Amino acid sequence: METTAVILAGGKSSRMGENKALMELGGITVMEKIIRELEPIAGRIVIVADDKEAYRAFGKEVITDMYKGAGPLAGLHAGLTSSASTWNIAVACDTPFANRGLFQELLRQARQSESKAAREGGSSGPEAVIARTGDRVHPLLAVYRRSVLPGLERELRLGHYKMTVWLDGLRTEYADGEKLAAAAGLPQECLAFNMNRPEDYEKAKAWLEKMKGPL
Repeated sequence: METTAVILAGGKSSRMGENKALMELGGITVMEKIIRELEPIAGRIVIVADDKEAYRAFGKEVITDMYKGAGPLAGLHAGLTSSASTWNIAVACDTPFANRGLFQELLRQARQSESKAAREGGSSGPEAVIARTGDRVHPLLAVYRRSVLPGLERELRLGHYKMTVWLDGLRTEYADGEKLAAAAGLPQECLAFNMNRPEDYEKAKAWLEKMKGPL
């Protein structure tokens, strides 16, 4: 079954002062860059955002949260609810250097672990494979089985919005930063880099210039 990719764009960008996903790097918006990287590996791409009109021009389905004000968990819930795929890529709209090599490695690990569990019998495979760089985990740079949806909805109904608490209850594997960096062809510090503030945007532009080429 095809892979679905969920781009989470529901934040207010208050620290940046403008919509992070629509800022340009290398002549294209961050949103367009992420879409281009996902298109070769995801049969379907959905954008989860409060402002549908802001993203219609990208030609992808735009959906909104069912649980308003509940943060990233609500965005992931909306994306998984709309999906029919076993495995789903989750990526935040402000990670400009996330690329197809990184996404492919996350999917490869998920499917490899799933196959191993099936061969060995008596154990279930992972429900999530999440990028990890150093001692930091990145739940919005990950792949999730759609089967996590009932538990996720239960947490939201109870008003539990902390993603780290929800993740503690899943069968989770972590994708090693060094492997991800090799697959992506990027330094580890770029893999999950978030543009949250104007100084982050300037840093991203400086990194891009240093890389000597388009994104």
